[in-house]
Amino acid sequence: MRKQHKHNTRLIAWMACLLCSAEANHAQTLALGDNPDSSMPCDNFAAPVEVEFGSRRPVIDTLGWVVGIPQKLLLWDRRADNHNISPQTVQEVTDYIAYSGLQDVRVRVNQYDPIGNWDRLVENKRIAPGWKYTVGTLKQLQYIFLPGRIFGGDEYNPFTNTVNVYSDIPAMALAESAYGRDVHQRQYPGSYATAQMLPLVAMWHETIATDEVLTYVSIRGSSEQTQAIRDDLYARYGVSLGGEMGRLLPDGSLVFQVVGAVAGHATAAIENRQLSHY
Repeated sequence: MRKQHKHNTRLIAWMACLLCSAEANHAQTLALGDNPDSSMPCDNFAAPVEVEFGSRRPVIDTLGWVVGIPQKLLLWDRRADNHNISPQTVQEVTDYIAYSGLQDVRVRVNQYDPIGNWDRLVENKRIAPGWKYTVGTLKQLQYIFLPGRIFGGDEYNPFTNTVNVYSDIPAMALAESAYGRDVHQRQYPGSYATAQMLPLVAMWHETIATDEVLTYVSIRGSSEQTQAIRDDLYARYGVSLGGEMGRLLPDGSLVFQVVGAVAGHATAAIENRQLSHY
């Protein structure tokens, strides 16, 4: 029975990759002032930031939406891993990237492009070859066989210098972009990024990214926006912490994530209530 389960899992993964493989051929590459889709207000971006959009694939995106249900419940937000990203979310992310001077970062919006991703890996001069072709290659294999277009999970990949966006929650992509800024500021980005993949060590950059985004939004946004972002960020942080604890104690992974999410929402509610009185 266990062998059959493993076989089915592999079959699903391979089918997902085959379904997604055609998607990259229809991706749009957009830059400042180049906007074939009028629904994406790229001409309003603060600076040229390269963004690529995956073509709409109703069957694949519906499957991804279903697979993302646990994340939606943990964050208590139906926009999590919904694979339908609004122009407003894209603009918030690109505005932050431009503000941070990270124009070499590429944003992939609900896209699956293994070949383009490999090219980004090879061309990335920030990461030493020793890290790129070992850990970076493993990340590339993860990208191929566990595609975010199906399995979700907004992520900054330091080895390809790319932000992958699958959720219509600005806080998610902003936090990943802030991780990109963190990596860019390190003297040895490959070593730093690799260390962040170790159990619990990842919470170092999660803490930095959370603080960075809150500071950025508090300066540029309204108090209402800051409160909403704080709730999303704290819930995300709690889920991430629970996931890291689950890597050490796999039997309690889901429990840790649920507790982390609840604690994150509760902490954000308390802070928002306290700050609203000032």
